[in-house]
Amino acid sequence: MSRLFSASGANYVGVRNLAVAASWYKEKLAVREINVEMDDGEGCVALGFSDEEYIIALGPAGKPTEDLRPLLYTTNIKKARELLNSRGAAPGEIEKDAQGTSYFEIRDPEGNVVEVCEEP
Repeated sequence: MSRLFSASGANYVGVRNLAVAASWYKEKLAVREINVEMDDGEGCVALGFSDEEYIIALGPAGKPTEDLRPLLYTTNIKKARELLNSRGAAPGEIEKDAQGTSYFEIRDPEGNVVEVCEEP
């Protein structure tokens, strides 16, 4: 069975309250905390769909990499939006970018944006 979400790579998200943020990502995206070695990962929590690689590293706010928004791919944009809506993630409307790719956004409790888009 294929998974509804996949990662575009590892993403760093800066947060002020690590425990609250980790709980939100686990609940809304169905990720789990995993044990991986990260460069400069002190004070970070790695989250992923499997134990092999993390998709999101939560850590202290203020790192330069946090300007990049996390991106998740999905095989079914409508189903992904419905699922996240049912989990209380309050997804935005499905939109199309300049290349015609469908996407929507969700925001974590601290206002960080996570973009979910159709797989390329």
